[in-house]
Formats: sequence, C-alpha cells, structure tokens
Amino acid sequence: MVILPHFAMPQLNKTRTVRIYLPADYAEEARHYPVIYMHDGQNVFEPHLCISGMSWQAGEHLDALQQQNDFSGAILVAVDCSSDREQFGRRDEYSPWPYEPQPALANWSESAIAQGGEGNAYCRFLIDTLKPYIDQHYRTLPDREHTTIAGSSMGGFISLYALLTYPETFSQAGVFSPAFWFAETAMKTLIAATSRDFLMDWPVKIYMDIGTNESSDPSNPAFPALYYDLAVDIADQLQQLSPAVNCRFDVDHEGIHSESAWAARFPAFLQYCFTNGHTCFATK
Repeated sequence: MVILPHFAMPQLNKTRTVRIYLPADYAEEARHYPVIYMHDGQNVFEPHLCISGMSWQAGEHLDALQQQNDFSGAILVAVDCSSDREQFGRRDEYSPWPYEPQPALANWSESAIAQGGEGNAYCRFLIDTLKPYIDQHYRTLPDREHTTIAGSSMGGFISLYALLTYPETFSQAGVFSPAFWFAETAMKTLIAATSRDFLMDWPVKIYMDIGTNESSDPSNPAFPALYYDLAVDIADQLQQLSPAVNCRFDVDHEGIHSESAWAARFPAFLQYCFTNGHTCFATK
C-alpha cells in the first residue's frame, strides 16, 4: 500500500489522502495494469479507519481474484472523502448538483442544509490531476477501456455521473447502493440527455446494486424504499438507454447500507468488470 497523505486537489483548493493498492506481483512483473478509482478511500482497505469497523477488504478481494488465474490484477486508487462540514462536505464533492429534497424527506433535519454542487470539480480532479499522476508514476493501462470508477452511496452517485459525463476517460463504473434520493431529477435528466450515438462511440459497462434495507438515517423510515425504488427506476432507464450501455443490476435482499454489505458484493463487481477480456500487458 502506498499512501499519499497531502495530495493536492487544485480544482477544489484542498488536499486529500490518496491510497494506492498495487497487485502482489507488481514488483516482480513488467506488466501494465488497469486502474480502478474509488471514493471514501479511508473505508476501502483498513477496517480500523472505518466507523463501522469493517472495510471493503478491496485489496484482499483483488488478490483472491488474481490467484484464480482468470484475472491478471489491477491497481486500485482510493481517495479519502472530505471531512469538511461533517457529512455535508462529502456530499458537496460527490454531487455536481445541489441537493433536491424528496417529498418523503421534507421534514428530515438534513434537508434544510445546503449541500452538493462540487461534484464536477471533483471529477476534474480525478481526470486532470490524479489520473495523470498515477499514469506517470505507475505501470498503468491508461486508456478508457482499462479505467474504472466505483463507489457506494454518494460515491456510487458520483461514479455514475463521471461515467456518463466523461466516457472518454472511464469505460466502467461500480455503482453500489447509489444515493439517487440526493438529486433524482438531475440524474434522470442526465441519463435521458445522453445521446445514443454518443454512447455508440463510447460504450460503457455498469455494475449497480441495491439492498432492500438501505438507510442514510435509521431514524427516518422513508429511506429503505427511496433507495430501492430509485435504484430500480434508474437501472431500468439505463438498460433501455442504448445497446452500448451494458448494465447489470443486482438486488441484495435484506442488504444494509454499510461496508460489510459492499465488501460482500465487491467480488461480483470485480468478476463482472474484469474477468471478460480484461488482461494486463507486458512491456515490450
């Protein structure tokens, strides 16, 4: 694991910790590897950094898949989330649009707080600053076909936005437990406005999932239905958008909104995105 504790984010005038997982054979091989960019980096690898005490165990899952001999490995780059304004700074960066309160959340205390709107600047950081650094310093396969973005909740929300807005950079997205309640109308409008002809030039692959018992606030009974119903709606919209959109949608019955659930489903995402034609290439 390589940790960069004060990586500059000029698009947001901030710094952030970036965590880089390298395949077990990285030092011994001359291969170039696909790259997965993830959000909430403090939750991706190390359980002791997570409030829940459980991480995605992403490194272990990547190692296990590589040992099965149908996957040649990947570099995983995880960016810690913002600690500004408690949870609201994270939502600021993980949505390009301001929060649109759902009618079912009209009386939720957090609905009165302005949030969101920095998501495009965050994506430009990933594309214009972080990715060039990673491609320069590590043996990557830098083309779009080998560049994936993934995250959960608001991280899933921004991953889908990034994929549809910048398909020349990303070809795949992992959209775990997406928080579409944050800006449902804006996301559906983005999908509807995405040209079929445009996507034929930039085909994309999406892994999306949802649990039936997801919540961002256990005291608010509206959340499980919001998470589930909106994920079903948007998965259906994506699947009908274009033949160039390959969208898998999984339902985790009784699945909750936590790292333990995402860790359990992470191998399915890896299998779907990386065991059908994705290989690493040795340098000549």
